[in-house]
Amino acid sequence: MTIVAVMEGACPRLEEQIRLLGWPRVAAPGEGGRNDERAVMVREAFTPQALIDCLSPPWIGGIEAAGSGGHPVGSCFRRHLAEGGLGLSLRSDTAYGADIAVPFADALATRLLAPGTDSFDLGFVVQELVSNALLHGNLEVGGIDCEGGGGLEGFGERIEAALGDPGRAGRRVQISASVVGDRLEVAVEDDGPGFDHVDGHANPRRPHGLALLESMVSDLHTEEGGRRAIATMVIPTRQLRAEPLGLDDVRVLVVDDNLMNRVLMETLLRRMGVGQVETVESGEKGLAAIEREKPDLVLLDVMMPGMDGFEMCRRLRRLHPLTELPVIFVTALDGPADRNACFAVGGSDMVAKPIDANEVAARVGVHLRLGQAMDRLTAYQDRVHEELRAARGAQAALMPTSAELSSIRIRQGLVVDGRIESSSELGGDFWTVLPAGPNQMFLLVADFTGHGPVAAFNVFRLHLLLSRLPRRMPTPSALLEYLNLELKAVLRSGQFAAAFAALIDVEEGVMTYAGAASPPAVLVVDGEVRFLDADGPPLGAFVDAEYEESRIALPRGAALLAYSDALVESQGSDGRMACDQETLREWVLGAQPGHSLADEVLARFREKVPGEPPDDLTLVSIRRP
Repeated sequence: MTIVAVMEGACPRLEEQIRLLGWPRVAAPGEGGRNDERAVMVREAFTPQALIDCLSPPWIGGIEAAGSGGHPVGSCFRRHLAEGGLGLSLRSDTAYGADIAVPFADALATRLLAPGTDSFDLGFVVQELVSNALLHGNLEVGGIDCEGGGGLEGFGERIEAALGDPGRAGRRVQISASVVGDRLEVAVEDDGPGFDHVDGHANPRRPHGLALLESMVSDLHTEEGGRRAIATMVIPTRQLRAEPLGLDDVRVLVVDDNLMNRVLMETLLRRMGVGQVETVESGEKGLAAIEREKPDLVLLDVMMPGMDGFEMCRRLRRLHPLTELPVIFVTALDGPADRNACFAVGGSDMVAKPIDANEVAARVGVHLRLGQAMDRLTAYQDRVHEELRAARGAQAALMPTSAELSSIRIRQGLVVDGRIESSSELGGDFWTVLPAGPNQMFLLVADFTGHGPVAAFNVFRLHLLLSRLPRRMPTPSALLEYLNLELKAVLRSGQFAAAFAALIDVEEGVMTYAGAASPPAVLVVDGEVRFLDADGPPLGAFVDAEYEESRIALPRGAALLAYSDALVESQGSDGRMACDQETLREWVLGAQPGHSLADEVLARFREKVPGEPPDDLTLVSIRRP
């Protein structure tokens, strides 16, 4: 693709600059005689009509020579035009007076976007970028709320003064855009002193300019000290239209007793680009061909000697369901009863004889492309399933290993056992034990809102936060306060976590604990059950959250069960709550001596709630034999 400059009345300085760009100078678009030339209109000054014309084919934009700007073409401008985009390089007063943002956005929509695309948002984005470059950049006016005041009237006076200043009014502003991958990239470059950030100028209660654009585009950043702003938007473009799916690897079986019909069908299919076509003359041979190698589509005649098309379709449907192998009946029978019969035996579609080539091509194309789309969907689902399974394995690896739990039992005499039952392939529950000293151990059980990939990602976040803890573990309340502040900064609105934290000191025989919206843990001592209320605010919900600690004896023979709320909030198969507090008390007291409370309670829960639980369920038990 060659860019050429069509110059009219330009000064020698501009001619030299265009020459240095490597753009050939021609007298008119197409004057070079090449079909791949793209023309830029270069004028000393632009009339309103010239501005409209240079955004319409065969032009790809324009450059206005007059002005105080030293460089008529910036780096983004030049790159966007080379990539097939559009661009304008204008004096500030020209761009301001022509309100160029709207016609430029309309030209982008017409020439780069898919038909019917609403360009309103694009027009707004271009308008704000251009306004930023003109007002904050070239004209150095600032906003309505800037220092100097005067409100809207003062703002207008400052603009008039700037436009009356040849130095500022003549500065150049460049607007350009092109498709980059799956996005439309829009850039605006100015010659001003640089306006790099809006925080110190914008009213946070009424965001405008670049601050407002940040919530509308995929990415927005500035370069050259603020003299260049680049925004990217994910929108449908003409350059991204889906290409026809290839049929080179497609196999079609034609079953027809008439030789001429078979030849005609094969010719039509080959012309469509179908790579493999097999023809047979009977239903029996058609079934044998399918058994030998399953095709992607079957074109099947109805009236054939021996096994007719209806019987062949009945038999193949016993092995290949409708969604797996489409069958198009080709028949002279065209009455309502005949159509019903075709679909009743498992046909996917019909083509009436005498054969119409366009109809055959259309119906065959639909079913082959649908089959290819289903194959891609199946492959995508398989890949997602494998990735989720790998992610689940990575998530499981965050929990304590059997070797770590054995080490705790040897060093501290505590038997720790944990179970997580996820309601989907990825869950939002987490538990871990952390060393806190020679005779101390820390327990943390957390349950993030929701389940699936988002909740699982939050689990990884929590694990990362724990890896940053100092060697000397904080108290349970201090740990929850630290996690709350960190999670508050990263969790989206509406996301939070319930948590139970406990510090066990086996030398003193005590446990200090605190909770964040967690259900009460269960402590069993000498056959008595006690529910440990520790109800602080959830993690990540409030910046100034505080968590109270409690201290309780943990003598030898005691057992602790911490759990997520799915245990006491799930409905059983009878529609009633599977486990309330009294039921949990019975399950805990009914556990066999020396057995894991987590395993015992989980077994009873599964009896009431078979299959996957409605929410992620975590059970962690600690025994001190």
